[in-house]
Amino acid sequence: MSDSIDARRQALHDAFFQDRDQELLDFLDEQAVTEQQKGREELRIAAKVDNPVILDKLEKLGITAPAMTAFMLLPLVRLAWADTKMAEGEFHTLLKAADEEGITYGTPAYRLLSRWLDERPSERMIETWADYARALSQELDEESLSALRTATIERAKKIATASGGFLGLGDRVSRDEQNVLHDLRLALSKTI
Repeated sequence: MSDSIDARRQALHDAFFQDRDQELLDFLDEQAVTEQQKGREELRIAAKVDNPVILDKLEKLGITAPAMTAFMLLPLVRLAWADTKMAEGEFHTLLKAADEEGITYGTPAYRLLSRWLDERPSERMIETWADYARALSQELDEESLSALRTATIERAKKIATASGGFLGLGDRVSRDEQNVLHDLRLALSKTI
């Protein structure tokens, strides 16, 4: 074979695989964008935040949908256990809230929730959550933090009111539950 034919064969080979590589790179880029969009949508749902600026900030902090789901669930479970026992109404409200969050049987989030429904989260877990919430509060601007705090507190209030009062009368939120709500607000506030 002549050097000319070898060079042209090599050029054809290189062009073919270069085009193929570009197709592969384009496909991988499309997949990455699709996964990023999916992750962002999951984070939006988990955080209950629609504001793209806030979502950008959460993503830049490395917060993923599973992490946000756990972050949002622990206050609910903590509220349900505030009176040292979980009332039936709280249990059902918590399961409904989990279902609304897309936490379905068999998922890691469901297993975590099931464990927390069976056994109260440890004080260490609660303190770790509070430490994380305080650190997150310092990283977010006030608008983003306010949206996160509102979503967390509103969800928690649903649990707190699920079993309160006697025969549906009186204050539906116990003193222990009010203390937990206060702790949640403090953890999700800027400190000086």
